[in-house]
Amino acid sequence: NPINNKESCEAAWWRSMDELVPIFEKEGIVLSVEPHPEDWVETFHPAVDIIRSIGSKFVKMSYIAPHTFYYGDDMAAMLKEAAPVLHHVRVADTYKHLDIGQGEIDWDLFFKTLGEIKFDGVLSSCVFAWEDRAEDSSRFMRTEIQRYLDKYRS
Repeated sequence: NPINNKESCEAAWWRSMDELVPIFEKEGIVLSVEPHPEDWVETFHPAVDIIRSIGSKFVKMSYIAPHTFYYGDDMAAMLKEAAPVLHHVRVADTYKHLDIGQGEIDWDLFFKTLGEIKFDGVLSSCVFAWEDRAEDSSRFMRTEIQRYLDKYRS
């Protein structure tokens, strides 16, 4: 569809930012932008550069842990680079959005890096894989996230 090509999506993004950023700034609303597979901006770069180029403390970045391997090879470097604009971190393991420990993410490195950059934004679980045990998964994730935060909190 020629209307939904990358160029038209990017142009629409910039038009939206021109209109919305003044409203975010006036109202004190933070927009957390998430690069996402199969969207017009899929990877860490150029997403972090686009967010920084807006130059507003109300337009920030979301880092989605299960997309780590889609974003790039060096999770710690990406988190450190995003630190000045990082507002929201979503936690699940690997691209299937599994519980911590069921995939390939190095959670010690992940939470150690969050501690090093003194991340103090929004942190949430985004496990989608276990509808049949959603409550147990949510409780497990809450406990594990807190355990890691306690371990690496400066």
